[in-house]
Amino acid sequence: MAPNQPLIFETPKVVGVADPDVDPEGHIPPDLLLTGIEVVVPLWPQHAEEPGERDILTVRFEQVGQVPVEIVNVYEPADMKPEFLIPIGPEYLTHDGVGQLWYELLDTADNPAKSYKRLLTIDHVPVPDDLPKAVFVHATPWGYLNCDTVPPLWEGVTVKIPPLTGFLVGDRCEVFWRGFLSLNDSGPEVISARKTIIRPALSEQDILEGYEIVILPYDVHIKPMERSSSATVTYRVYRGTKLVGSSELASVKIDRIRAGQELPCGP
Repeated sequence: MAPNQPLIFETPKVVGVADPDVDPEGHIPPDLLLTGIEVVVPLWPQHAEEPGERDILTVRFEQVGQVPVEIVNVYEPADMKPEFLIPIGPEYLTHDGVGQLWYELLDTADNPAKSYKRLLTIDHVPVPDDLPKAVFVHATPWGYLNCDTVPPLWEGVTVKIPPLTGFLVGDRCEVFWRGFLSLNDSGPEVISARKTIIRPALSEQDILEGYEIVILPYDVHIKPMERSSSATVTYRVYRGTKLVGSSELASVKIDRIRAGQELPCGP
């Protein structure tokens, strides 16, 4: 390869935004427009092959009518990890429209590399949150998942998406799970416990009867909430790239401490 000819990395991912093969226009969910997004940057292969003294990573987001985003981080060998989460604050997500996101890298020798660009769509037009709440299938009548839950929590949390009356075969449904270190899902949020499960094309049975999903793996998405904690689920329905339905917030309390014991139950 000729000197300074840039390498090309894969299209960047964004936490909570569907991958480009599912949603090419990258619609940012309404809640992330309020809190900001996190760009996932995997550790670049050059560092594994020839670790240098420092690498410069720049994340860029450009959109007509919006001040360009340029987030620069300098990493030394001690800073390296399998992936980096680069936040872009909500102040950069206020202007409706379509923008382009990518990142660039300069290694120690200033050899350039960059990712493919991906589209991100910002749309603040509200869609009513009027679809029925998801159901936590194995929660107690008082809304708890605990040490006595059957099947046990370490086998996953089963969530039922209710019948999707009025939607069409082929519509897409995205389910969002979030965890909190409080009983009333008010925070602090366990960011690492976030999960998105996508049904890329609803079937007639999904629409008539609803469907169930299981939140796993336990260690990542459930275990962090051990004492007086909670989780929430919302879901959204898309027709192509257009958001056509959004659910009310469903919440469940999580407590893995038995009365009189200090350590949580489970692995």
